[in-house]
Amino acid sequence: MLYVTNSSVGMDKLYMTKENIEWLTNGLLVARFAGVIGRCMDDISDHEVNQQRGHVASIVDCYIKEYEVSKEEAYVEIRKMVTNAWKDINKEFLFHKEVPFFVLELGLNFAQLVDTTFGAGHDEYTSPKSETKKMLSLLLVESINL
Repeated sequence: MLYVTNSSVGMDKLYMTKENIEWLTNGLLVARFAGVIGRCMDDISDHEVNQQRGHVASIVDCYIKEYEVSKEEAYVEIRKMVTNAWKDINKEFLFHKEVPFFVLELGLNFAQLVDTTFGAGHDEYTSPKSETKKMLSLLLVESINL
């Protein structure tokens, strides 16, 4: 949720009113659901690498311990959590008309970024063999002939 809130820094004062900031910090469920997607997808994508490094327990480890299931079963259930969080984001866009669209969009954009970074099942952010550099180059450096 912190990433979504921080993405509003530097936005024009016309858009970031006190009410919109309060939505972001206190009650915007899109930001919470985007955080769930981020945490779950990140932990699944680099679970094995973090196990080898001896890092702290992830959501995968906690799920395995709490429900006494295999790693693969934990992955399936955590992916269901991600799917449900996407559904919840969609509901927020459909039913919460009192929140300005661009405020909801901050959470959606973060969730889409996370999906691009970790959606393939491996960590595109820290992996030296990732496609992220190529994607950014295609997006920002190479021109498109029209």
